[in-house]
Amino acid sequence: MGPKKGAPSGPPLHLDERLLLGRGQLRACYHHPDSPELVVKVAAGQAKVQLQANHKELKGYRFLLRRHGRLEWVSHCHGLVATTLGEGLVCDCIRDVDGTISRTIWDHIHSPEEPDLSFLLAIAGQFCRYLEEKDIWLFDLNLKNIALQRQADGVYRPVFLDLKGRYDNNEFIPFSSYIPCLARRKRRRRARQLLSRIRHFHALRHPPPAP
Repeated sequence: MGPKKGAPSGPPLHLDERLLLGRGQLRACYHHPDSPELVVKVAAGQAKVQLQANHKELKGYRFLLRRHGRLEWVSHCHGLVATTLGEGLVCDCIRDVDGTISRTIWDHIHSPEEPDLSFLLAIAGQFCRYLEEKDIWLFDLNLKNIALQRQADGVYRPVFLDLKGRYDNNEFIPFSSYIPCLARRKRRRRARQLLSRIRHFHALRHPPPAP
């Protein structure tokens, strides 16, 4: 199913708290009521930045499609729909081979068992190199935006969950959204920050034993 153009149409999807997966500052994410392989993102409130987030992500996804074709390590968008909670954006639901929803790097760090820091740094570094090699302009490299999908062979695949990219640039003049050398510089800076934050939050959650 490819991204759809235009405003959502048809009867609204019924969403309620039983379907809620998670809630952020901008959006809440729900299980799709009819399709377990999909999720629906809706604005978390009525602020302009919240209402614009779905449109920015859909534009970002379409930009990536035009520039790179269908990418393996991103959650694909399938268009806007009407829901009982307002306009929603339908996206892939990233699941492990056993059907459970894949955990993000943030989830791994905050799990009861101590995660393997070397593993988290290695897979995050792999993802950053993937962005670099394919020259993908994604900048919001935070721990909650990267899911680690366990596959049949036991290998984990990083999958990016938020594709607003160049359309969610908070620079006063967003040069890095349009000038390649600045976009690459920003991506490298964000990649370093991602690895630093993994170390930082791992140390907070799992401090080394006192001597």
